[in-house]
Formats: sequence, structure tokens, C-alpha cells
Amino acid sequence: MRTVGAALVLAASLALALSARQAGGRVSLTAQRLLDVERGALVQDAVVVIENGRIVAAGPRSDIAPQGTVTALGDVTLLPGLIDAHVHLTLAGPGDANARATLLAGFTTVQDLGALGYANLALRDSIKSGKVAGPRVVSAGPWLGESGLTCDFQKTGVKGADAFRERVRQDVDRGADLIKVCASGWLPQAAKQPDAYEISDDELKGAVEEAHRARRRVAVHAISQRAIGAAIGHGADLLVHAGFTPTETIAAMKARGVYQLSTLWSFKRANPPELYEQLRAHMATAVRNGLPIAFGTDAGVVPHGSNAAEFLELEAIGLSRIDAIRAATLHAARAVGMAADVGALQKGRLADVIAVRGNPLEDLRALQNVTFVMKDGVPVR
Repeated sequence: MRTVGAALVLAASLALALSARQAGGRVSLTAQRLLDVERGALVQDAVVVIENGRIVAAGPRSDIAPQGTVTALGDVTLLPGLIDAHVHLTLAGPGDANARATLLAGFTTVQDLGALGYANLALRDSIKSGKVAGPRVVSAGPWLGESGLTCDFQKTGVKGADAFRERVRQDVDRGADLIKVCASGWLPQAAKQPDAYEISDDELKGAVEEAHRARRRVAVHAISQRAIGAAIGHGADLLVHAGFTPTETIAAMKARGVYQLSTLWSFKRANPPELYEQLRAHMATAVRNGLPIAFGTDAGVVPHGSNAAEFLELEAIGLSRIDAIRAATLHAARAVGMAADVGALQKGRLADVIAVRGNPLEDLRALQNVTFVMKDGVPVR
């Protein structure tokens, strides 16, 4: 089945390339609606013009004439390709199948935050080279945690600040785009022990300093109050997972543009209802206090391709529908370090375009009904 799927993707790519050459290099998509995620407004009778994998123009047909080969998508809403800032493509099945399921679900960019043996880096490179169909991947290497604790998968953990620094250098040398550090356990521990923090300040500080010296961002798995406070205090660029974010920490996150990656649906599935409700209530308060949220699912823990279920959990903690969508577009683009290239249907951005039936501003479940996917100007669904 994967061979047939790959052949279909290749056929679509070749067909678009041929049509673009015949039409002077430009193609256009038309649709009944387009969602301007920055303004939070629907554009009626919309068109997106694409050339060389980037958007030339996007807006109403009254202002923009379709050019080149035109694909009429009809009664759908166009959106920028969605972004999941926390996945594990090599967990829970073959990486190539997981990547393809994610792409077909409308997620054209993902951030992979951990795999054994640098398998996620190899998959990233296979997708980039065209050998595998999948989303654009920004990738850490293996999880970096202390020996014997949460992220010591198959004895990959280390101990001591010098060892943390050395692992960061090793990951950078292997081509990691960012570093993933584990500073706490999981939700049950964080709820019972607010001060739980399973690495030392020197280890966390050393990893962050070494990564920043190499111009790499650092994402920290931190769920307890103390671990979250330590992560932000020592310069983390991302917080991985929803958690018990201290009120005083939110202001620092807002000032520095540090996002908390949500992963609410995975926690809901994995924990007792009363524990999840405790987390949900805390996150709702944090959102009211201005907590910056970017979209992340921990896919691999939840099924690949089902990523859009997270939108309903974001709505449940108080995000408006447009802000839930922004979490997976504008905000996630910043969270993966690609704010200038993805996250909006605007001139100059990469031509990642999806279409969904219905209006996601009325019902976020529309984002689970993707009918068209384009990545880098090439339709893949």
C-alpha cells in the first residue's frame, strides 16, 4: 500500500510540474473561502497564485486574477498548511507511513522531538530529498535526560553538566535542528509534587548554553511547576507539554516569545479524568493570564494523522477558534523557527495550502476533514 501511495504522490508531483511549465511557471487555486489567519477573517471567492513553490498572491478574486493553470476547489475553505510542533514520526509504526499519514491530514510542517539512533534525522533527510512523502521536518536528535530517569530510553541518558554539554555537541554534529531536554516526569507526578525536577540546574544550564552557542533552540520537557520555572529561568526556547505553569512565569514567556506546546489530547487519553480536569482547569487559567500556546500533539503517543483532534482541546481551555487555528499556523511557525516561511497564506511564503470542507471558524472539526493538501507548491492529496 505504501508503494501505491508513493506512486500517486509522485504522479501528482510530475503532473503539476508539467502544467506549471506549460503555463509559464504559475498555477492558481480557487475556492469559495480562504481564511486569513492574521486578521481572523474569511475571504470569499478566493484565489492563491503560486510560482516556484512560493505564494505570489492570495486574496479575493476581485483583487487578484487567477494565473497559469487553475485548479478550482469549489466549496471549501483554504488555509495555510498546519504545523504540529511536537511529534515523534518514528514511534508507533514505520516512519515513512507515519510521515505520509501526517501530511495527508494537512500537516505540512512538523517538529520531531525525539527518536533513538537519530532515526528522526534520517527520516527528515529522506523527506527533504524526495525519497519519502511527508511533511517538512524540523528535528531534534535523541531525548537528552539524566541516566535512570524519564528520558533514559535504552540507556541513552547521561549524568553531569559536562556530559549534557557533550551530548548537545554530539547532536549538533549529527545535524540536529534543535535540542530536546527532559527536566521532569509525567503528569501524575507533576500534579502531586509541584517541586518535582529531575535534573540539576547545572545540567539544564549547561545544555541550554551549549545549544545556544551552536545557535540551536532548546525544547524542555517540563510539566511540574518547578521544572517549568527552571526551564524558563535557564533560557529554554520552548516548553514541551501542557503543565502547571506558574503565574509569575507566564510574563517571562510572553516577553521572550516562549511557547508552551499543548499535547492536551494525549494527556486526556493517558490519564484519569479527574487528573486531566485538574490540568485543564490550570491551563484555562493560564490562557486567561496570557500563556503563549503553540500546537503540539506528541503524535506517536496519539495516532499519526489524527493530529487535528487537538484543536477541540485547545477550544476547551478557552482559546477562541481563530486562536486555536493560529496555534497551529502563526504561533507554531514561530515555535519551529520558520516564521518567515510558513504559517500564513501570504506573498513570499512557501506554498503550503490545505482545503477543508466547512468553516473552521464555526466548527473546528472541519480541520479533521481535509480534502486537498499542497506542500511547496505541489499537490499531494
